[in-house]
Amino acid sequence: MASRSPVLHWEARIRSERLIYALYCKDSKLGDLLQRALAGASIQRVRSRRELLAPSMSVCPVVYGVATCSDADVEWLRSASGPLNPPCVVVARISVECLRRLEPLRSGGLRVVWADEVESRLVGVLEELGRPSPDPMRRLGLKLLSDPSFRPSVKEAISRVCGLHDDAAATRFVPASSVRRLAGQVNLAGSTLRQYWREDAPLRCRLKEFMNWAVLLWAVRARAKAGWTAIADQVGLRRRTLEINFTRFADCTLAAAAEDPERVVGRFNEWVDSVWAPRPANGSKRHDPAPARAPFGETM
Repeated sequence: MASRSPVLHWEARIRSERLIYALYCKDSKLGDLLQRALAGASIQRVRSRRELLAPSMSVCPVVYGVATCSDADVEWLRSASGPLNPPCVVVARISVECLRRLEPLRSGGLRVVWADEVESRLVGVLEELGRPSPDPMRRLGLKLLSDPSFRPSVKEAISRVCGLHDDAAATRFVPASSVRRLAGQVNLAGSTLRQYWREDAPLRCRLKEFMNWAVLLWAVRARAKAGWTAIADQVGLRRRTLEINFTRFADCTLAAAAEDPERVVGRFNEWVDSVWAPRPANGSKRHDPAPARAPFGETM
């Protein structure tokens, strides 16, 4: 019997994963309270903060219990608020000091439940967070779209690149491989969309670089059902161009990407860390001027 494709195995594992909550709490009494409140849920107790950010934990919402908010706790929570990190709920004993230390983090989206609210609020807050998407590009897109300051056209472009747009006519998502094609989808000229991207600066990179990563991650998933030549054709690229992009961005060959798709995801995570630009909590919303539309026939 033929061995199972690494890509198929990867996809099946992602789909079958049961939602597990990662619980970190050094205070024994508070930890026991949290476990009672989460009775019936799948919980994995971890002993160190480092374990919380391991690749295997990327789809596990984190419950972070602290009796007091130390400098180390605050620093870790700040560093763990990146776009691809799992959602985190902090449970702390209420005090003036904890209020002071956690308030700046709450403005950045961190959820806080006080210890005396655990039994009444914790489960509801976790349900609101929902299951993190196993697709890192979708997680990045959702994080970017939570910023209200971007122009509507930039937000639509992000949504389309990350496969988050609502298009009833779309039969299957295939990312655009050129800025001109993406610009056509949002009714702009390519130069205008590039300008808006530079001005709004969702990430510290060119728009095309962001799009290239979307193509690579989509291609790795599509490899389970198609060959590289067919995949390249679907996104309007030559197989050689696709291979060059894998080498340039993910530092691997097509064969290596098919054999170890999580290697590509790991490279993507590193790239996001290098281009992520935390936004001010209260950004001003931008509005699009009358757009310069793409010339007739400009679809590539």
